[in-house]
Amino acid sequence: MLQAIINGGPINTTIFERPTNYWNEYLDRLTASTWDDLPFFDLEFLFYHGLNSMAGYFDTGTDIFYQIRKKALAKAIPDLAAGLAKLSELSDMALLRATIHGALFANETDYSQLITSQGDASFWHERILLDDSEPWLSSIQQNLEKRDIHIVADNAGHELCWDLVMVDAILRVCNPVNVVMHVKPWPMFVSDALSIDIEETLDRFQSNTLSDPMCTIGQRLRAALEHGQLRIEAEADWGEPRHFNGLNTHLKIVLSNAVSVISKGDLNYRRFTGDLQWPMDTPVSVATADVPFTGFALRVLKSDALVGIEPSAVQAAANQLNDCCPRGHFAVMQQLT
Repeated sequence: MLQAIINGGPINTTIFERPTNYWNEYLDRLTASTWDDLPFFDLEFLFYHGLNSMAGYFDTGTDIFYQIRKKALAKAIPDLAAGLAKLSELSDMALLRATIHGALFANETDYSQLITSQGDASFWHERILLDDSEPWLSSIQQNLEKRDIHIVADNAGHELCWDLVMVDAILRVCNPVNVVMHVKPWPMFVSDALSIDIEETLDRFQSNTLSDPMCTIGQRLRAALEHGQLRIEAEADWGEPRHFNGLNTHLKIVLSNAVSVISKGDLNYRRFTGDLQWPMDTPVSVATADVPFTGFALRVLKSDALVGIEPSAVQAAANQLNDCCPRGHFAVMQQLT
């Protein structure tokens, strides 16, 4: 399969499992196609679907990336404990703002790209090219009657730890909202989070060997799961090459009725824009015109997909770091409506 991708050769559709109607129809459309015919977004998904198919995931549940994610969690816990100690004096909106920043820059590294900027947290403000967090916070305060905030997660390990800390802060500060976390339905992109990763992360939070603040957060999140204030969903859509305008009808309706949809990471940002090379100053309303819900992107830049931003801001970043967008250093906190 890898050699066929490199050579742009024919796609051998017989190696792929067909676990959903979407995949069945999608693979039928690829008859007589080559890997060069695919948009890169589709190629990425088909590549990982091929790995899962060959590994037997859909028959035996074999997760070839599980050990990598498990090691990432073990490495993340001491760093998280140190980070939580710095938050101990914060409460209410100040706490929520700090955890949003934590969840943003925890997206700095993912194992599918092996990118890291080694950035220092003290320079976070210099790395954010666009910050819509204040208008976003105002908007959710005004729409709490809708009840649900949805989070489309990205990586396990360090990022998922901070996502859960952010969820805890949202539930405490934005009462009476509920939070729905969307994770991948099967292993993807090496480090993308699955339901089992949330379970194991909460187990580590509650371990007796951990700091009290982490244990307390774990206990609150477990209680939130038991009482329905926190829900975990793993829709098949997230494991299929779908942009946000191509989700199944039910999921579109659910997300359109949310207080907000927090989109984590680079890939989910690309879902908003159709993974198209829009000029960077294209209005968000144009680039995301077919997406039926309001989004808030927490994203460290690892690709050139970027809209709704003045070219001068990107040029200033480029003056600091060549090829700045794919380098995993700069970030946006952006409303996408």
